[in-house]
Amino acid sequence: MSEYIRSKDADYRGYVACFTCDTIKHWKEMQCGHYQHGKLDFDERNLKPQCVKCNMFLSGNLANYTMNLIAIHGIEWVRQLRNDASKHAGYGIDELRAIIAKLST
Repeated sequence: MSEYIRSKDADYRGYVACFTCDTIKHWKEMQCGHYQHGKLDFDERNLKPQCVKCNMFLSGNLANYTMNLIAIHGIEWVRQLRNDASKHAGYGIDELRAIIAKLST
């Protein structure tokens, strides 16, 4: 999933921008950042490419992460994502198989 998130929006050379600071690096140098960590870890809505600085040293740079999500999707969308994360009880086998099938195509 991490590889998919980091590479899906890369340009033809493999470069992608950090979602929270716009640093551009090759997707293999990026990390997969989570808006709601530990919840929805396989939900594409919750995952974006991030540079090491933002993801690790700035603990996800959540202020910028939140503002960027709102700018792209709107406040209600972000509220729904947070609500979905708070209700998430984990992934079942069928859900994980569906995710693997999607990523394998």
